Amino acid sequence: MRKPRIYCPKLSAPSYKCTNIKQIHHLAKVLRLKLNDPVELFDGYGSMANGTIEEISKAYISFYVGDIFLAQNPYQKWYQAIIPYIKKENLVYSLQKLIELGVNSILIYKPDHLDQSLAKKDLSKLNFRLEEAMISACEQSGCNHFPSIDYFNGLTQCLQSSKINSDFEGLFVLDTIANQFIKDHKILSLKSISIITGPESGYSAAERETLSELGLQSLTIGHYVLRAETAPVVGLAMLHSLLGEH
Repeated sequence: MRKPRIYCPKLSAPSYKCTNIKQIHHLAKVLRLKLNDPVELFDGYGSMANGTIEEISKAYISFYVGDIFLAQNPYQKWYQAIIPYIKKENLVYSLQKLIELGVNSILIYKPDHLDQSLAKKDLSKLNFRLEEAMISACEQSGCNHFPSIDYFNGLTQCLQSSKINSDFEGLFVLDTIANQFIKDHKILSLKSISIITGPESGYSAAERETLSELGLQSLTIGHYVLRAETAPVVGLAMLHSLLGEH
């Protein structure tokens, strides 16, 4: 049976005390862990350790922490997803699945074709909910590295940021009207790959002009129009498959 994975923001030997009420409830009431049960501890930055439960109370759960070691990234390439700001529940879904697929960086931008209910919302206020989703995805999937997450008020601002390779090498636009399928593009030689996806209503004329001026290559991942939360997940999964990363 697989050992439960537990996020420890300050992982250090020989012990760790969890005081997060939601986490305590999940471990004690949902997973029904008991004294001396083995667990796997990780900090989201590559460090992890095997451990056991030493004490359980309503206020905390304490763990014995074994030798701490650095987990290796199973993927050889660096992956970035540049995705539009969409409704929170859909964004959380997309983020969780991208993490399960080992994404290294997520850039969230406000598209020109933005749902009006989201227009005045502050992207940075998503931090807490997305952090919860990130921890949950890593605990479930076995991923030991949190991706970086950054927010931008538009696609142009995003593409001008230092978070993007200055020469735009390995940066592709996933677009339903593209002529070349992602499976037909030679990507094996690239060290890093970034994919841009748009909202369900598509890129605006201004966004398309920006992408064209930068000379970015457009690729398609299929014959149908995918939902905004699905497209980057399918795109990244296809890249793993093409590269033989399973």
